[in-house]
Amino acid sequence: MCQTNLKKVIATLVDRKERRIRTETGRRTKRARKGPKLCSLHEIELTVSELGLGYESDETVSFRYCSGKCIHERHNYDFKARRGRDNGKKDKARNAPCCRPTKFEKKMSFFDNKDRFYTIQNVSARACGCV
Repeated sequence: MCQTNLKKVIATLVDRKERRIRTETGRRTKRARKGPKLCSLHEIELTVSELGLGYESDETVSFRYCSGKCIHERHNYDFKARRGRDNGKKDKARNAPCCRPTKFEKKMSFFDNKDRFYTIQNVSARACGCV
């Protein structure tokens, strides 16, 4: 499966799960509204089918993903590189780091609904960073 499709599926699943949790907990507290959280590892429980990788299984797995804000610290190199790259060009997209996995769990194993055993690799994050 293409990495772009996998990212879309994961984002959709995370969004669904977070919406479900928000409706269950009601209004957000003042503490929760304080501001964006920095890049960190999060964990949710999903069925293998909800992962969207094409496996039909009701088995529940612990899925870890990265989410949060990356604070971009600029260095002299960044300023020089931008000046040379832009060189009078406007409307250029700015490159900033994004929160993503830096390490993955090696394997995730499960049984599908027909009792076939599967092991898939590099699905769940183990560590996050701003890349």
